Amino acid sequence: MMFAMSAAITAIVESLQILLLFPFANCLSVWDGVIGAEQRRALHGYASKVGLEHKCFSRPLAQNSNGNNIIERTLDAILTEIESKSGNKQEKKQYVEYWTRQEWRHIEAHSDVDENLAKLHDQNPSFVDTDELEAKFSSTYSDTHGFRFPSNGHVLYLQVGSEVLGPTCVFPGRSSGGDLLDKACNIYDQQGNEDGIRLITVPAVEGRLLRFNGRDLHAVPRPHDLWMLPFVKGSAEYEPEEVWGRSVILFNIWPGEEDPPLNVPLDKQEGGDDEETSTTELCNTFLEWQQVDIVQNTQAEVPDTQEEQNQNVKVWLLGNERRRKYQMRTANLLAPEHGRRDRLRSALSEKKMVTELILRQQ
Repeated sequence: MMFAMSAAITAIVESLQILLLFPFANCLSVWDGVIGAEQRRALHGYASKVGLEHKCFSRPLAQNSNGNNIIERTLDAILTEIESKSGNKQEKKQYVEYWTRQEWRHIEAHSDVDENLAKLHDQNPSFVDTDELEAKFSSTYSDTHGFRFPSNGHVLYLQVGSEVLGPTCVFPGRSSGGDLLDKACNIYDQQGNEDGIRLITVPAVEGRLLRFNGRDLHAVPRPHDLWMLPFVKGSAEYEPEEVWGRSVILFNIWPGEEDPPLNVPLDKQEGGDDEETSTTELCNTFLEWQQVDIVQNTQAEVPDTQEEQNQNVKVWLLGNERRRKYQMRTANLLAPEHGRRDRLRSALSEKKMVTELILRQQ
C-alpha cells in the first residue's frame, strides 16, 4: 500500500516539474493550416531523399541559416510561431531531434526516449548510474521509468493517401504499457469518480501539426482497428503513394541546458540542396493556424450499443520489457463505457475530427 502511494506521489511530482519547466508540455494541441501546399511538397520531396535517419539541430537559428536544410528551417519557424502566442520568443538554446516517414506503418505504443542512452543502459546496466543521470538530466530523466524523455513531441503531416486511416493515438499521462494498467495513473471526473484512461485520436490531415507532452505514450495502428482484431490477414500495401502514403516529419524538443540525445548527428549543416524552395514561406503565421477542437466522447453523442459483447481492446506495445514496464507485448483494456467498440472504431476511422475517449481497465 505504501509503495503504491509512493509511486503515485512520485508520478504527480514529476508531472508538476514538467509543467513548471515546460509551460506547453502538458497541453496536447492540434493545429491545421500550419504549412501551405507548396511547402508540403518541398518538404516531402526532401524527406523522401534523406530517409528515416534521426538528426538533431540547435535552435533558435540565426536569421541567415542557409547551412540548415529545409526541414530544419521549417521546424525552427514553426516553433518560433508557437512561442509567439505567449509573447516570449525562445532565447534559450534548444535541441530539435527529427526524422521522417513516408509510409503508413503500424507503430506500436511507445514514448519517445533518448534511444541510444536507453540501449547503453540495456547493454550495460551496471555501467549506468541512475543517480548520476537524475542529477545530470534533472528536467528530462524519469527515475520512475528509467528513461530520459523529451519535453515535447510533434507530428507534422505532409501528404496523406486517399485510403489512409492512420491516426496518431496519444495516451496523455501514460509513458509505458505498464502505466496503462496502473490505477495510480488513472484520472478522475469532477465528482471524484475514477474515470479511466484518456485516449486522444488525431487523424492524419495534410498541413496539420500535433504537439504533445514528450513523455506521453503514442501509437499509429494499421489496420486502423487493429486493437480490436483477433488477427490480421495478408500484408500491408504501401504503393501507390497517393493512395497509401503517409508522409510525416516527427520531431522532439530537448532542453539546451542539458545534452542532446546521445549519438544523434548534431548540426550537420546540410543546406544548399533545396535552393528551389528559397522563395517559399517556411510556414504560415500563428494567427493563420486553425486550432482544432478535441471532441469528447459523451453518452449524448454516441448511443450505448449492446450489439457486440466482446469489449476488449488490445494495445500493442513497443520495445523490451524495461521499455514497456510490463511483461506482455499487449496491454488488454476495455472499450469506452458509452458507445463501446463501435465508438472506438468510429474515432479510429475519422478522417479529420480529433476525438477524446476514455478506455477502461479490466
